Parts: sequence; C-alpha cells; structure tokens
Amino acid sequence: MRNSVDISCMQNIDSTDQRKQVFVVGNSRSGTTMLGRIIGQNSKVYTFGELHFFDHQVDAGAVTDGSQWSQDKLVTLLVRLFTSSRESLFSKANTAAYEEEAVAFLGQSAERNPIDVYRNFLHYESNLQDREIPCEQTPGYLYFLNEILDEFPNAVIVNLVRDPRDVLVSQKNKWRRMFLGGSTIPRNEAFRSWTNYHPLITTKLWVSAVRIASKFKGRERFMSIRFEDLLSSPEETVRGICAFANMDFESSMLDVPQVGSSAGTDKPEEIGIDKNRAQAWLKGGLSNAEIDICQRVAKAEMHEYGYVVEDIKGSWLSLLGSGCSLFVKGFLALLMNFKRTKNLKEMLLRRIAK
Repeated sequence: MRNSVDISCMQNIDSTDQRKQVFVVGNSRSGTTMLGRIIGQNSKVYTFGELHFFDHQVDAGAVTDGSQWSQDKLVTLLVRLFTSSRESLFSKANTAAYEEEAVAFLGQSAERNPIDVYRNFLHYESNLQDREIPCEQTPGYLYFLNEILDEFPNAVIVNLVRDPRDVLVSQKNKWRRMFLGGSTIPRNEAFRSWTNYHPLITTKLWVSAVRIASKFKGRERFMSIRFEDLLSSPEETVRGICAFANMDFESSMLDVPQVGSSAGTDKPEEIGIDKNRAQAWLKGGLSNAEIDICQRVAKAEMHEYGYVVEDIKGSWLSLLGSGCSLFVKGFLALLMNFKRTKNLKEMLLRRIAK
C-alpha cells in the first residue's frame, strides 16, 4: 500500500501516441500464464496478472462505442483495476488504499471513456515498474479480439493452443491449485473451478476457441503458437514471438520459475521451461470416457493442429454417467459464474454460439 500518491508516471498520458501493448490469449489452461511470465522477463515488458477487464470489469459491448463515464464510475473501475493488479483478482476492491490514486490518475487525463482509461492504466502501472510495454495475459480476451484490434491499434496478440486432452487434465485439477502453491485462491473460487469442468463442456469451449482463432489467421497483429512447441523449442519459439512483437529477445526470458501448474506443487526454486508438461494426459488423470468424448468432439480441430487422435473408447456405462453429470455441472457452473461477469448472456454467446 502506498503512503502517498506518486503522479510522476502519469505524465504524457495520450491515447493517440504510439505506445505498444502485448495481449496473451487462449483457451483456459493453455499455458497463457507461463507465456506471460516469459514475456515479462524481457527488460522492457511488465506482465500483469489476469485483469479480466473486458468480461468481469466492464460489459465490453457497452464500452466500445465511445461512451463517456462519470468521474465516480471511472474511480470505481480504477480502484477495481488497482486492486486486481497489485493484490489479487480475487481481492475485494480496496477503496481505502486506491481511491486517492485513482482520482489523481484521472486528474492527469481528459479521457472519460473506460477503454482509454484502461489503456492508460496499463501503461501507468508498467511505468511504475520502469517498463515500457504492458503485457496482459487474460486468456478469455480471445473472445474480444475485434475489440482489442480496434481499440489498441499498436497492440499485438499472441494466442496459445494446447492439446485439448491436456487442457482437460489441467481444467479437471485446477481446483487443486489452492493446495499446490496458489494459497491466495479462495475456497469459493476453487469450488467454481471444480464446477467449470466437464469433459464435454471443456472440449466444446476448446473447439470454440480454436475456431475463433482460425478466423484471425493471417491478421497482421495476431499470431498463434502451440504450447507444445513452446515447451520443445523454447528459444526458437520465444525468438519468434519477440520478432513478431518487434522487441529484442533476451536469454533471461527463458529463466522462468516452475509455478502455476495444476499437476504438481509449485517449485519456484527450479528455473526454466518444464518440457514434461507436454502430453500430461498420457500420464493419467483422465478416464477413457473423458478421452473418448474429447476426441469425438474435437477430432477435426485436433487434426488441424497436429494432435494425434488415439484409439481409445469409453464404455457405454461411463459415457452415460458423464452425460448425466453434464446437467448438474452445467447448472452449478452457471450459478457460480453468474455474479462473476458483467453480462453472462453475452459471455455465453461469445464462447458457445461462435
């Protein structure tokens, strides 16, 4: 917590300048957090935790029309962003700590559109860390690519794709993170993670993410990489990302701590990219029914990205049981996510309908 407000980093805030941003997106549990850490090892880049601006903080459909917000509404937004950035996404908005700074921040800029304020916030926080380029690594921004490309003309977007069977293993065990090093994760968030997993729903979301990303292939400021390529050829892949983002590769970018996995305890003392995270599903964690469901639903998209479909079938009884659990998990997931997003209907349309 700051004892006084430092406004030295608020100077020259201008949404028409040429400041760059990097956005790391992808289906949940595809390695976006790790890639964000890698990019954040660059001496010019500051990587944020997940801020969820476009889905949790605002209703994206209601803020990309140039609408002007009141001072009080923008202060509330900034307090939430400061809290998420400096404490945790799960922390309650800390008005006592950040309201004064939010007011001072707004006093340095004539911007009253939430998108412009968010853009300036990213650079303000990065400048406080003596970094020039902010990197946001909220996976769900994959569903807001048009908004990002339109509103951030100097931004580049890196999309991660991972074997859907590994995504299933990771999503299935995500709720365990609070016991594996994610001590700041509240119990209700761990329960929400548990409700969010079902092999059919998780696979459908993966397919949706791949299809959306496919629509942006070839776009000048958008690139997709496979998580497996990042693991097997880290330096080559990271050099490619740096060239794409027009920034220098630094060897220190590969020196990331091995934390954040849902498959094992955090090992911050171990530095470097853990190649063993590839094909985790082959080491167990999924039933034959889960694998069968995933491969049936995602077969075409798996072929597109070079993921081999194995001859694994689930029994009719296990498939029936999975079908029955779909309704329970689906209802609980909707219930747990209802208050977590500004527009649940819009969120579902973006993830499912598209």
